[in-house]
Amino acid sequence: EDMSFTRFFSGRILWDEGMASNAYKWTKANEGGLMIGLVGADHVKFEGGITGRYRRLAKEDQQLDCISVVLNPTLIDTRPSGSVNMATNLASAASKSGMDGLSLQLRYLKRGVAAGSPESRESVNTGGVLALADYIVVSKS
Repeated sequence: EDMSFTRFFSGRILWDEGMASNAYKWTKANEGGLMIGLVGADHVKFEGGITGRYRRLAKEDQQLDCISVVLNPTLIDTRPSGSVNMATNLASAASKSGMDGLSLQLRYLKRGVAAGSPESRESVNTGGVLALADYIVVSKS
């Protein structure tokens, strides 16, 4: 049975919240400890997943820090959902540099500007950008 977008989104939010909450509890209980979480890119990109939720939980505690690192991002990791097809993504990943067309941020539009419209391409209609991650690591292998 296909999952509706609402159910998928709700599940993803709950999953990210649970991982962030458990990471926060562990770091509070293990003062001076270092936690490293190896998670899929969709859970950390654009600070909307685990990292953003952890920062929200830890905002009062100046002793805690959260850093996200994305390893070997591809074109599909750096663009809005649905804007890159898999063939284009595979071509980018197979290129010598692996970096063809990477945009290390997600640009969003001002209210009232339709995505894909001629106005959406004008820089004055940019509402802002979300950084992909705190650090990007790209290897040649």
